[in-house]
Parts: sequence; structure tokens; C-alpha cells
Amino acid sequence: MSSSLQQINISYIPAEDRLLLKVSVSGNSEYRLWLTRRFTGLLLQVLDKQMESYGGAAELASGEETRQHFKGGAFNQTYTPLNSPHFPLGENGILAFRINTRQTEQGQLNLQLLPEAGEGINFTLDKSMLYLLHNLLEQGLGATDWQLTQAPAINTLH
Repeated sequence: MSSSLQQINISYIPAEDRLLLKVSVSGNSEYRLWLTRRFTGLLLQVLDKQMESYGGAAELASGEETRQHFKGGAFNQTYTPLNSPHFPLGENGILAFRINTRQTEQGQLNLQLLPEAGEGINFTLDKSMLYLLHNLLEQGLGATDWQLTQAPAINTLH
């Protein structure tokens, strides 16, 4: 995904007992990833660790760019479906299985969410976008009964 980010949505789909992450980008493309309970716990741990390295959630929430996102209605807008979208990962999406991370030279988090085999999605998150993605994930979790208040401990990420 090298296009610019337009919208992100995370919703719980009870029939699948999974979260569905939808990301629309410029060029009328929408990426869909299914997040299991296990994967969501791992993703939370990665995001929490990165947020702590930046000073924690309170520090990120008080940043100027984050405040501007909130003033702009970042959480008050509904996800708008694209007209005749292109689905690079297929219309049904992929099952997220692996997480790769690295720091960019600018100190941002490069986050890859990948299936067991094949292509996935690649984000570069500044502090504000990291905070916003974490909050969207927390909101999605609120609709589940997964009880993921603390991400499970892991030894390594692939």
C-alpha cells in the first residue's frame, strides 16, 4: 500500500467472531483484513509497546496533531464506502496472521499486517496515527466479549 490513507474502520462481525479492518486509500482501493482474537492481542501489544516508547497514551493524546484529528472529527465520521472500489487483497479480505515492524529513519513505526503467506498491508504510523489506530482497535474490542484488557505475552513476532 503506497497510496495515501483516506479512512480506517474496525468493526466486530459476530458471525465470524472476528474484527474486520477496512482501510481505504487514494486510488479508490480498499484493503480488508480479518483480525482474530489471538492476532488482535498481538497487535495491541505491538501498538502499546510503541506508544510507551513515545511517552505513553496520555503524551500521544495531548500532541498537537492528535488534537487536530479529534477537532476534525476523526472518531465522529462514519466509514464511507467507496464507489466501485478496487480490492487489492480480494473483496473478502485476508486473515491477518503475522506482524512485522521496524522504525523508519524519521522515527515512525512501519507496521506490516500479513497473512500466513502472500501480501498484506503496510502502514507507516506517526505518533498521532499510532494513537488513533490503537483507539480504533480498542473501540472495536468493545463490541466483542474477548476480554482483551491486557495483550497476551509473546516471545517473538514474525
